[in-house]
Amino acid sequence: MNVLLKLSLVASFLATPVLASSKKSIQWNISNRSWNSSFEREYSEFIAGIGKAKKEGHCSTTDECLRSSKANPKYYNLNPSHLDSIFADCADLPYVLRAYFSWMNNLPFSYPNALLPANWFTAENQVILEEIAQLQSELTDAGFIRKRVIKARIKKLRKELNGGSRKVPDLRYNANGNVIKTKRFVESGDSINEVLRSISMSISTASFRTNASESGEGRKFRDTYPVKVSRDSIVPGTILYDPNGHIAVVYEVTKNGKIHLIDAHPDNSLTAITYGEKFSRTSVKIGGGFSNWRPFSYVDSSVEFESNEELENYSLDQFQKSNEFIFNDREMNFYEFVRNKLSIGNLVYDPILELRELLGELCYDFKERKSSVDKAIAEKLHLKNHPNELPRNIYGTDGEWESFSTPSRDARLKASIRGGRDLVEKILKLNSENDPAVVYVGKNLKEDLRNLYFEESRKCSVKINSSIGEELSLNLDEMLSTIYKQSFDPYHCIELRWGLLSDEHLSNCVSSKESLEWYYEEQGLRNTIDRDYSIRMDYGLSELGSADISNVYQENISILDIIR
Repeated sequence: MNVLLKLSLVASFLATPVLASSKKSIQWNISNRSWNSSFEREYSEFIAGIGKAKKEGHCSTTDECLRSSKANPKYYNLNPSHLDSIFADCADLPYVLRAYFSWMNNLPFSYPNALLPANWFTAENQVILEEIAQLQSELTDAGFIRKRVIKARIKKLRKELNGGSRKVPDLRYNANGNVIKTKRFVESGDSINEVLRSISMSISTASFRTNASESGEGRKFRDTYPVKVSRDSIVPGTILYDPNGHIAVVYEVTKNGKIHLIDAHPDNSLTAITYGEKFSRTSVKIGGGFSNWRPFSYVDSSVEFESNEELENYSLDQFQKSNEFIFNDREMNFYEFVRNKLSIGNLVYDPILELRELLGELCYDFKERKSSVDKAIAEKLHLKNHPNELPRNIYGTDGEWESFSTPSRDARLKASIRGGRDLVEKILKLNSENDPAVVYVGKNLKEDLRNLYFEESRKCSVKINSSIGEELSLNLDEMLSTIYKQSFDPYHCIELRWGLLSDEHLSNCVSSKESLEWYYEEQGLRNTIDRDYSIRMDYGLSELGSADISNVYQENISILDIIR
């Protein structure tokens, strides 16, 4: 998120009056110098409580959850009256929760506050860095002409460092990953309010984009480490990093191997999601996937931490290059492998239960989407003139687009639908082969699934207000059938945001004619399920339709089609 926008959002939350009992000092007191297994178990319980309370609707932001007796029963009444409102977007979330728990338990805490591109530290580039350092040392005593020569040389060398570009690459999507330049270690006496503000300004998804095989050195150790795919390793509090620019925190692993997570967004909202193919895999040097916090101690400014090799649950298995994993002599993709590994006993599919849970999760996702869309409408962005061009990349940018558009959320939703369709298709195939992995006692599986689909669809209702104030109710089947029509663009009216394209609905739409033209030209982007943050997208209206990003096939992800 853009730093200036982030500052303004944080400031708005800080201005909110907070009423809480004054029991915990606002100042940090590090009396417990080391993290141990007992604190880690308590941290897992803390995260599990927040996640379940969020899923049940007891809170909708990180701040609300930390002040809720339902979400945070152990610590909510210890919040001091002068604890500022707490802001967290997706990257902040794990650090904010870890910081809060550390403060409450008088534990040490650290976070990276400066990063550099990893490719700067190749042997070849080290020579360039050394030359830049030498030139900078000469600037002080150089004369006018010499200074100009030195500055020109430094500029040229920096361009070489960045692969010919004048700018440092966007560290959030840097293909070569990053390295930690400096870290901050909280000291006794530091204010939790100041620390949380600093986290919000320092942490981005770039902070997680470091080599997973490396532990780091000295004070610049890597805060997390990649874990085994097991129930002992992936627990409440485990962090999931999607290299496409998103972070989530595990709050529950069910008996049948499903992973439930919480994630935060630039508008400060907190949502609950389920793990699946909407989360991309990555290489070791980028460090995506599941990771746990690295235990460390901090005494008199001296740091000790456990290296990867010293940690029982450390593993690089997630980064296997092949997409084919083996479990019980069966070949499967990574997402099936994870679920099988985390299931208690052999994973057995109950088709009715699987579809009911899937549709329930999709219903929840659409309701969360409604909250995000409503915020853009409340800001009246649909009444503004549409920008002359799209952002450099619609999935990762700043400003109003970053805060109020939904291209990443919508792409993940489509990926969840596609993953659900694939699961139902797999269950149907296994059942037809009388595979013991499926337990079904009925006579016609497709018919039973179809009846269940429409039953659950009727139960799920999202109510929206049209541009003329008329209340409309959309059921799950209607939302699923228009998924490719639903606009991610915050400058579109509510009708376009929900793909309501009948003449009646369009006649109510208050967006301009030009915005409507943008809607039709963005169809190729709406067809896109797998996000790519490296592609240029800053096209104008007249250019977009003929650009390669618009030439995207609309994949059939309909769940209903395979149970007809």
